Amino acid sequence: MSSDTTNKTKDIQVLQLLTNLVNETDKLVRLADDIDTHATTPQAKAAFNLIGTEVNGILTSLKTSLGPLYRLYELDPGMRKLEESRKHNSSTQAANDVVDDGYDEEALWADVKSASTGS
Repeated sequence: MSSDTTNKTKDIQVLQLLTNLVNETDKLVRLADDIDTHATTPQAKAAFNLIGTEVNGILTSLKTSLGPLYRLYELDPGMRKLEESRKHNSSTQAANDVVDDGYDEEALWADVKSASTGS
């Protein structure tokens, strides 16, 4: 299997994982809404609080572990250009912007590593 094919396979796997995350989140939202709307027992109502606690923990972990990846909008020229295009909402202006290639991969991974170790 070539390197290009391997990379495409990994890309597809990441997108599949993100799709599963969205689907599971949708199911969880429906469950929480059903509990909030229709549950009558104290045990079922307690499940609503458990969902909130668990989701908060997951979101905190995601923010801590993956939050530094949002620096890609600052570091990667293509991502920076996209962000500028979104801000200006004009593809013409974004196409004419000159992008400084100040991408620092080492700084990005240092941020990710420090965030995941809690430093």
